[in-house]
Amino acid sequence: MYLQGILTSLTNPKVSLFFIAFLPQFIDTKASGSIPFIILGITFTVTGLLWCLFVADFSSYVTKKLRGNQKVGMILNKVTGLIFIGRGLKLLQTKAPQ
Repeated sequence: MYLQGILTSLTNPKVSLFFIAFLPQFIDTKASGSIPFIILGITFTVTGLLWCLFVADFSSYVTKKLRGNQKVGMILNKVTGLIFIGRGLKLLQTKAPQ
């Protein structure tokens, strides 16, 4: 799964275009060599890693809190059920394309 994600990112032209268009504007035009690009790439990677770690840790914390509380679980189940019912009713109202 991890390898598939890496391959998808590497072969996605939008990712390459983003890096080609967005990142060079933060490099000093007087700087020579590839060091500024490497520093910017490392900075981008580290900040992305820190953000993903924060999201994973926060999600784990919230999941533990929600699983430990029966009342919150019951409310979430009811809200989710109401959302599904509402979406189903909306789907019933739509007409098929002709």
